[in-house]
Amino acid sequence: MQTEPLREQLDTLLTEARKNEKKLLRFGQLEQRLMETRGLSQLVNIVLHDFPRDFELDEVRLWLLDESGEWARVLGDTHLPAFCEKGLVLAAHKSQLRGFYHPPLRPRLGIYQADFHGELFGSDRLASVALLPLVRQGNLMGGLHLASRDGNRFRATNGTYFLERLTAFLVMCLENSLYFDKLERFGLTDALTQVNNRRYFDARLKEAVSHAVRHKQPLAAMMFDLDHFKRINDRWGHPVGDMVLQQAAQVIQSVLRGSDSFARYGGEEFVALLPGADHEIASEIAHRILRAIGSHVFCENLDEPLSLTISIGVAGAAIEDDGSDETGIGRQLIHDADVALYHAKAQGRNCVVVQP
Repeated sequence: MQTEPLREQLDTLLTEARKNEKKLLRFGQLEQRLMETRGLSQLVNIVLHDFPRDFELDEVRLWLLDESGEWARVLGDTHLPAFCEKGLVLAAHKSQLRGFYHPPLRPRLGIYQADFHGELFGSDRLASVALLPLVRQGNLMGGLHLASRDGNRFRATNGTYFLERLTAFLVMCLENSLYFDKLERFGLTDALTQVNNRRYFDARLKEAVSHAVRHKQPLAAMMFDLDHFKRINDRWGHPVGDMVLQQAAQVIQSVLRGSDSFARYGGEEFVALLPGADHEIASEIAHRILRAIGSHVFCENLDEPLSLTISIGVAGAAIEDDGSDETGIGRQLIHDADVALYHAKAQGRNCVVVQP
C-alpha cells in the first residue's frame, strides 16, 4: 500500500511548513525592530548583537563600503571602535569586496573555506557560511556575512528567499538610518561653519551641568567674539567674511580638547563647554586659542594677508551639593562667561578675561 509513504511525505511537508512559519515569524519580528530604529548605531547593534542570538549563528560580520568616510562620520569615535570589535568592517575601496562578490549579486551559501573566507570571519572553527551582498540601486554597498559551526546550516542547495528578503530590508533600513542621522546632524549643526549650533549647545549644557553636579566635577565655559568682524565684511564682502568664520571655527576646534563641546552662538560669537576644567585649565586653553587665532592667516588667496584677533570670556560653574538647580547653574555659567567676554572687549579686545 502507498498510504504509509504518502503519510511520511505529508508529515515532512507539514514539519517543513511549520519551520517556515516560525522562520517567517522571527523574520517579521526582526524586520519590525529594524524598522523602528532611527540611528545607524542602533541598527548596527541589532545586526551584530541580536542576529547571532536570535538566529543561533556563531559569527555575524557586517561590511559596509565607505569610500567617502560617511559611515565612519555618522558612527563617530564613540561607537566605531566597539562596533569594529564586534564585527563591523568599513571597506575603504570596492576591491575589498570584489573578491567575494561578482555579478549576479546574489547570496552565496556553502562550506567554510579557510583560505577564502578567513578574511571575513574571526574564527576558523566554522563549517558553513552565507555571504549576502547588500545592493543599493544595482551597486554593491557592502555585505552581511553569516557563519555557523553546523555544516548543514548554509548549503549551496538551500533556498535564499528569506535571506534575500532580509538583505533588501536591511539595505532600506541602512539608508533610512543614514537619512535620519543626517537630519539630526543638520538640525544641530550650523549650516555655514559646520560646527554645532545654539540648539545643540543648549541641550549639551543641560547634560554637562547634570554630569558635573552628579560627579562633583568642575565645568567651565568660554564665550568667543571675533574682534572687529564687521570691518572684514565691509572691506572684503560677506563671502570673505563667511570664509573667515569657517576658518576661525576650525582653528578654535583644533585647540579645544576632544571632550569639549563647541558651537556657533550667533553672528561672530562662539561658545564652548569644558567638562572637568577648572579656572586654571580653562584659562590656559583660552590663551592657546587666542594665540592660534592671532597667528593664523585667513583667506590666503587675498591680495594681502588677512589677520584677526579674538576676545574670550571664561567662567566656571559653582557646583553645589546634589539637589541644586541645574538649570540655574547652566544659565549662570553662560551669563558669567558672557560678562567676562564683555570685560575682554571693554579692555581693548584681543585678550582673555576669566570671571572669578
